[in-house]
Amino acid sequence: MHLFKNKKIVISGGPGSGKTTLVNLLRIKGYECIDEFSRTLIKRAQKKGDNNFFKSQPLDFSKEVWNGRKEQYKNSKSSSNKTQKPYVFFDRGLHDVLAYMDYLGVSYDSCKFDPSGFTYDFAMLLPPRKSIYIKDNERKEGFQEAQKIYFYIKKTYQKYNIPIVEVPFQSPEVRISTLLEYLYHAEKA
Repeated sequence: MHLFKNKKIVISGGPGSGKTTLVNLLRIKGYECIDEFSRTLIKRAQKKGDNNFFKSQPLDFSKEVWNGRKEQYKNSKSSSNKTQKPYVFFDRGLHDVLAYMDYLGVSYDSCKFDPSGFTYDFAMLLPPRKSIYIKDNERKEGFQEAQKIYFYIKKTYQKYNIPIVEVPFQSPEVRISTLLEYLYHAEKA
């Protein structure tokens, strides 16, 4: 019996730190995984001619990401019963929205962006690594920006008392093993 049955684990970190790669590997291993929501919005905005929706309309972008991630969180309760694995992994969480707005200095209503009802059992944070960092159509930030964003993400999860585990840079398979081993030992503690 798993003590962490259906526990919510967010995989987060600065842009380009390998989150999506790990989520895809976890999915291959049979874990329930929730994809990053913002890429859908970014691609949709680009089709409409807005090349950087995140920076051109940060509050509107954040509202849409917030609402999408809330739905993903709520839907994960029913989808987590589809697998015998004890965890549901999220490619970024609700708290990331706050971190990004704080990073940009965007004013927002903390009542409308209140993550207190949406907690995660752990935030597995991936520090940025210059050797793997690549800009792409959805990732517009430079490496120095990625480092700053990571600082805000870590600070936000700490503020809301989500236990943080920093997963060191290694090959994706070793990172997955490290992550799962940590969760296994935390379960036994």
